[in-house]
Parts: sequence; C-alpha cells; structure tokens
Amino acid sequence: MGIIIFIIFLSLVTLVGLGFAVFARESSTKGIGAVVAALVGLSVFLIFLFGGEQSVPVKSIGIPQAFGTISGGVMSPGLHWTFQPWMSVTNVDETVQTTTFEGNNALAVRIGGQQSAVADATIQWQINPDAASSLYQDYANQGDLMTTITDAVVVREFKQVVNEVLGDYNPITDVQNVSGVNSATSQFTSFGPTILADMQKDLAGRITVKSVFLPKITYDQAVESALQSIQTANANFAIATENVKTAGQQANQYQKLGNPTLSQLVAQCLVEAQKNPNLQCIPGATTNLMLSGSSK
Repeated sequence: MGIIIFIIFLSLVTLVGLGFAVFARESSTKGIGAVVAALVGLSVFLIFLFGGEQSVPVKSIGIPQAFGTISGGVMSPGLHWTFQPWMSVTNVDETVQTTTFEGNNALAVRIGGQQSAVADATIQWQINPDAASSLYQDYANQGDLMTTITDAVVVREFKQVVNEVLGDYNPITDVQNVSGVNSATSQFTSFGPTILADMQKDLAGRITVKSVFLPKITYDQAVESALQSIQTANANFAIATENVKTAGQQANQYQKLGNPTLSQLVAQCLVEAQKNPNLQCIPGATTNLMLSGSSK
C-alpha cells in the first residue's frame, strides 16, 4: 500500500509541474515546471519498470498476488516485467519431491485381522503447474506452503490408500499359500503398483505421483514368530525330502548288486571313488591306487 501512495504522490507532483509548464506566465517558471514534471515523471516510470520486475527461480512456479488475491496466471522460471510494483510473487517448488517413511518414522498400518504393523515406504511426487494457483489458495495461510501441501494433500492421502490396500492382508496366510503351491509370487508384490495407481487416480490434476516403493512391512511379535515357524518347517521339509531322495538312490544301487561279494563291493566302491576321491575302498590301505596298481 505504501508504494501505491508514493506513486500517487509523484503523479500529483508531475501534474503540478506540467501545470506550471503550461499555464505559468513567466518563462522561468514554465522551465522549472517542465523540468520538475520530466524528472518526477521519469521517476514514476522507473518505479513501474524496476519495481515491477519479478524473477522466478529454475524449477519453480511463480504465483503472482496483488491486493490480497492472485493476479493473472502462474509465472514460469525466468525474469518477468509486470509493470506492477505492488505485485508480489510466491515461488512454489516444481521439482520431484521424495517423502520417505522408515525407521522411527515408518508408516503405521492396520492389516488383516486388525493386526498392527509398520511399513517402510517412499512416494515421489510433483506439483502440477496448472494446479499451483488452486493449491496456493487452499493452503497459503497455513505456514510453509510446500510443507503444508506435503502433509495436507500427499501424506494424508498416502496413509489412507496404504491402509485400504493392506487392510485385508494376512501375511501368515500369504506365506502358507506361497509355500503350498511352490510359487515365487506373493500377494505382497502387488501392493506397490496398486498403491501407485490409486494415488495417481486420487490426486490427478493437482499432484503427479511418480513412483511408490514398499520394500518392507514389520509385523508384531506374534506374527513374526509365526512366520519364522513356517520358514523353519519349510526348511526342515526340504531337508527331509532330499534325504529320502538320496536313500532311494542308494537302495536302487544296492538292489542292482543283488547279494554282492566283498570283491563286488570293493569294485563298486572304486567306481564311485572316481567321482569322489575321498572314498576309502580298501581296508587298511591309505590309498585306492595300491589295488589298481597290483591288479595290473
């Protein structure tokens, strides 16, 4: 408001000077009036020129305001001559923002069976330039603009979507199903893409959601213990299956020999020793080479 009053004052001085230059009877008075009008008029022009200069940084969106309201469209990065010295510009960051939830700041979620868990998650997003003005109108008077947009728009919606997607997830059932069908695909792998699609849909037009990462969910102790028990049981089952397979192979080999003599057993051992040099086939000998040498 001060700059407007000052410009009005200079404009009046210019008009007075012009009045003297036109209507004064003495030539000296006319000259003084003309000089004053010219100098003050030039000052007013320079105020409009340089006072209306606005600069928007790289990767930013300029929101022009005048008299308590947004004035015109958004400004792109660079220098702008507005010729409106009373105008102010708020710069909004247009770079890709990364909001991360991990460690002590992990995202609290409620999964299937009303069980509590915490999720490590990251979302990358960017303000849509066409929506910068409306976002400014909605959140400009609530503190730092970018912080407010992050908390009130992105984080709030992200928490809602994550809890909706994970609301029916039972990790114990998921692990049991994967183990039962011997599949490498878990229900967990679909959560990231689903959350991304839902966020893009919900914030379309205002916020561009670039990516969503959901690398890990930490469950309460009861669920973690159950998952560990399942993994241990699966490992034991795999070992037992391999032992049964090995025993069957050995039984087939002995069946082929029928009722072997000692010489047949030694001969069979020497055959297997070609693949496993650690086998000791000759009782009391330090190497199997003695037998092969003597046999020649």
